[in-house]
Amino acid sequence: MTNDLHIVVNKHTPYAVKAFERIGKVTALDTPEITADRVKDADILIVRSETKVNQSLLDGSRVKFVGTVTIGTDHVDEKYLAENGIKFVSAAGSNSNSVSEYITAVVLELAHYKCFSLNGKSIGIVGVGNVGSKVWRKLEALE
Repeated sequence: MTNDLHIVVNKHTPYAVKAFERIGKVTALDTPEITADRVKDADILIVRSETKVNQSLLDGSRVKFVGTVTIGTDHVDEKYLAENGIKFVSAAGSNSNSVSEYITAVVLELAHYKCFSLNGKSIGIVGVGNVGSKVWRKLEALE
């Protein structure tokens, strides 16, 4: 498929090149290489948390979409993006099931290792967002 879209991706994002090469030309860069000069001709920018996405990076660029492959957004100036008509998405919740499965496995292993039953036990979950709510559902299923 031939497309004029230019997509700049962080090269440490697994499968990013393969995922995006179907829709345009992909330039995979290491974090320090993602500079204003390197993104000025990009239409799409895919970053990790190490890249500060703000006016100094994007001013004068063609970027119209920014995606971060992380759940955090403190590295992104969302106000600047909104004011400049640049769409933004993060990967919130993308690893929540795996993390909740890990926590459930740890609880089960601890019960096995310490030779106690989970019946009648309580657990404290700090925060019931993407991860905490899934941990709660899994542990609730174990009663």
